[in-house]
Amino acid sequence: MNVKAFLGMVGTGTLAVVLIATNPGQDRYNAFAAETLQNEVRSAFCQAKELDSWLGELGKALGDICTTAVEQGRLISEDDLAEFIEDNTQRQNFGLFSLYTTRIPAVRVKSLGILNRFIPIQQTVG
Repeated sequence: MNVKAFLGMVGTGTLAVVLIATNPGQDRYNAFAAETLQNEVRSAFCQAKELDSWLGELGKALGDICTTAVEQGRLISEDDLAEFIEDNTQRQNFGLFSLYTTRIPAVRVKSLGILNRFIPIQQTVG
């Protein structure tokens, strides 16, 4: 066996070990998806700029209250949100990476979990 082939096998083996060790689990995905969903709720329902232009100072105050409620978990707790996500998510574990499919009303999101990160790869509405 020549040196290049040996180094190639060692490099491939090392990469496989790193990918396996950094394949994020369901709990990490639940936390990631809960945070992402909270950000979506905040931007969709707590649009302070639009409320401000429509209702003036009252709109700004309502937007601030909404944002605070979302951030502090008053509308839905982070634990409840993570549980909801887990109940509506299917994980396909391929060892080196995982594919997560979350189905919530009218939306399906697919995310790739690799190297301790999540990459949304597809979102289907309807």
